[in-house]
Amino acid sequence: MDGLTKADGLMSEGLRYWSDKYKKPTLKPSSYDRLMQTIEYQIIPYIGNYMIQKVSTDDIQESIINRMQKQGLSHSSIKKAYEALNGFFRQYVVEQKIVFNPMVGVILPSKSQFNTKQLQVLSGDEMKKFVSVAAEKLKKGECRYRYGYGLIFVLYTGLREGEALALQYKHLDLKNRKVRIEQNLVMVTDGLGNKKRRPLIQRSVKTEAGVREIPLCDIALEAISNHIALYYTGNDEDYVFKTRTGTHLTPHNISKAVNQVFKRAKIDASGMHILRHSFASYLFAKGLEVKYISKILGHSSIQITYDTYVHTDFEQLKQIVTAI
Repeated sequence: MDGLTKADGLMSEGLRYWSDKYKKPTLKPSSYDRLMQTIEYQIIPYIGNYMIQKVSTDDIQESIINRMQKQGLSHSSIKKAYEALNGFFRQYVVEQKIVFNPMVGVILPSKSQFNTKQLQVLSGDEMKKFVSVAAEKLKKGECRYRYGYGLIFVLYTGLREGEALALQYKHLDLKNRKVRIEQNLVMVTDGLGNKKRRPLIQRSVKTEAGVREIPLCDIALEAISNHIALYYTGNDEDYVFKTRTGTHLTPHNISKAVNQVFKRAKIDASGMHILRHSFASYLFAKGLEVKYISKILGHSSIQITYDTYVHTDFEQLKQIVTAI
């Protein structure tokens, strides 16, 4: 096929062709995978059998945007569907397959209409308790948690989950007390319709600002030094977080590990993201300027850091570092 599906073709055919020809070559595998998830599960089941030239603004507003909102999907998910359809129809207008882009009249709901989840972070006492439990030893001197020291390292560096899982020993510079972040682990499908996902290392991170060097505080340095003493075999290409058989640790694996520590520490929390949020809030409470916190976290702009953390009650932030 030399060009886009004809305007009297089906939306399902057109969307799949457009995504493969125009989006796949320009997107990271993880971004393309998310686009296809949106197309296959949020768009095609509802307007996939419509003829492209017959799709109206009202069809999209009601069958896609309003439906997703009524089903309780997030603003981010709805926006992804909106952007996918807008890009699709814009391409059809550019190639003069259709005259009018029906997305012009579609209204994306305001973000303020959605309930924002309260940011969950560990208190100062909980951070201390987490470190204590994660580093626990069994009677024979073995570590209770294989990834315990690694999790402490993540807590005190603020790494994203994918950044931690893609970390190799060559990225660690203990002499100069720093770690370099330049890649990311994502879970992607094979693009052939199979739902099963596989780990993929992207030689880039979430944003350009994500490529960065993070200075190591004493706790992070001690934790990663202990981890190295236990698991480093001399190969700098090895991943810091890996299974006993040497394979990639997946997000599911690491989430299970951190939740085990939370449970034993009697901390009401779940998931790796809480470690990152806790570190960021800890830095705020310590009085570090937002521009430096943003750089450490790898945010693409200071505004993102403000939007995520500054609106948190400052008294709560101050309490986070109590007794640390």
